[in-house]
Amino acid sequence: MSTPITPQPPGAQWMVAYLTYNLAEAQVIAGRLQAEGIPAMVHQAAGAQAFGITVGILGEIKVLVRPGDYRQAMLILAEDNEIGELPDSSDYITYRFEDDTDDE
Repeated sequence: MSTPITPQPPGAQWMVAYLTYNLAEAQVIAGRLQAEGIPAMVHQAAGAQAFGITVGILGEIKVLVRPGDYRQAMLILAEDNEIGELPDSSDYITYRFEDDTDDE
């Protein structure tokens, strides 16, 4: 999944809020932060995607946020992390549908 992030120097224009090697995962995380009103962008080293590099420092995909939003982003991601992952099987998923046949 992701690796721990160490805070960057105070002069940074963007800070790394999330680090992964999966582009789709990074886009979901950035979208989650954006849904909460936090400007976020996904960044990967130039050329890494063109060459299909998915390991090492060139394979890293970072979700970046502004320094002023860093603390809030970490709180949102920590809260989401407490929820955990969905089960691999749909046997544990409960589907709920609204009952529109109520003619009273």
